Amino acid sequence: MPRSDRLKLNPPLGRLPTLQFILVGELQVDPEYQRSLEARSSQRLIRRVAQHWNWDLCQPLVVARRPDGGGLFVIDGQHRLQAAKLRGDIAQLPCVVVEYASAADEAASFVHLNQERRPLSKLDLFKAAVASGDSQATAIADAMKSAGLSCAPHGNFVSWKPGMVSNIGGIERAWKDHGPEATSRAFDVLARAFEGQVLRYAGTIFPGIAALCAETEDADELDLLVAMIGGAEQAEWRKEIAKARAEDPDLKFAAASEQVLSNAWDEALGEYLDEAA
Repeated sequence: MPRSDRLKLNPPLGRLPTLQFILVGELQVDPEYQRSLEARSSQRLIRRVAQHWNWDLCQPLVVARRPDGGGLFVIDGQHRLQAAKLRGDIAQLPCVVVEYASAADEAASFVHLNQERRPLSKLDLFKAAVASGDSQATAIADAMKSAGLSCAPHGNFVSWKPGMVSNIGGIERAWKDHGPEATSRAFDVLARAFEGQVLRYAGTIFPGIAALCAETEDADELDLLVAMIGGAEQAEWRKEIAKARAEDPDLKFAAASEQVLSNAWDEALGEYLDEAA
């Protein structure tokens, strides 16, 4: 990639690492700065990796070679190392080997690696699941597409197009709690209520829509629900949901969304029935 005149580049730091396979028995872990693996979560992870060892998922470990034959110490990848030891049939592991002047430099590198590591978001994982052919992810994506919705490329709404959503966590919970049919109706209601709009606050509003769609399949009532939700700006719904949480700090976002939209729905449905009588 060509250097940009707008980007100030600092000189590269550190020494160029080497790539090599190292025998498992030669790799050590320094307890002075490494996290303990005694926690149940770590033990479960080690056993899971050992049980389902997959070379396609085994990224190279980051290893420090200490000066004067001081040994090889794992900076990043000790869960993989312990899983390999637990199996007993993994003789060597791929490693990126870096030389440091001291254990303090190793510890600093450990901190930097963990500070700069960005965990995958729900959105990232969902898109990967769709690409891999995961049955539930594919079904959700198809239902979204049928409603005219699509997955946002990232979490920054500024560059979204109308109909894009990123609230994958809430969508997956609705799919589990209310079922595919109700969630599909909720997609349709969301898309119709805010047609042509960037769905900035869909994540806040959607739990309430999904809960209401789980209670009705009637086409006329769904049309009324679309009119009710679309009759207010997304920001207004968000404000009311935030107000409900302020009044009850123990109320979570999803529950607050359901409460606010349910109260509004009771009022709208009551007016509709009165007019129809």
